[in-house]
Amino acid sequence: MDLHAGSPARSRAVTAMILSYFAVFAYATATNDPRAVTLTELGFGVIAIAVGVMLYGQRSTAGPRSVLSVGAGSLVAGGLLNIAAVLARSSALETLSSLLVFLGVGCYVYVVWRSR
Repeated sequence: MDLHAGSPARSRAVTAMILSYFAVFAYATATNDPRAVTLTELGFGVIAIAVGVMLYGQRSTAGPRSVLSVGAGSLVAGGLLNIAAVLARSSALETLSSLLVFLGVGCYVYVVWRSR
C-alpha cells in the first residue's frame, strides 16, 4: 500500500491549512480573541475533513471495508460534527467529534504501522 501517493498540490494545500491553523491557534491562545478561537475550531473541522478525503483517496489497494476507509470516514464525520458543534455550541457533538477524529487518526496510525 502506497500511503504517500497522491496529488502533490493537494498535499501542499493540506499542509498549508495545518500550518495556518497553528498560526491562528497561537494567536487565539495569546490574545484570547473569541473570533480567532471560533476560527480555530472551524479550521480543525475543515482540516479533519480534508485529511479524511485524502485518506479515502489512498484506499485504491485496499478493500472498501478496510481500516483506512474507516479512518477516512471517521475523520470526515468528525470534521462535520466539529463544525456542527461550533455552530450549535453543543458539547455533546464536540465530544463525539473528538472521538471520531481520534478513531480516524488511530486507524491511520495502525495502517502505517502495519504497512512497514
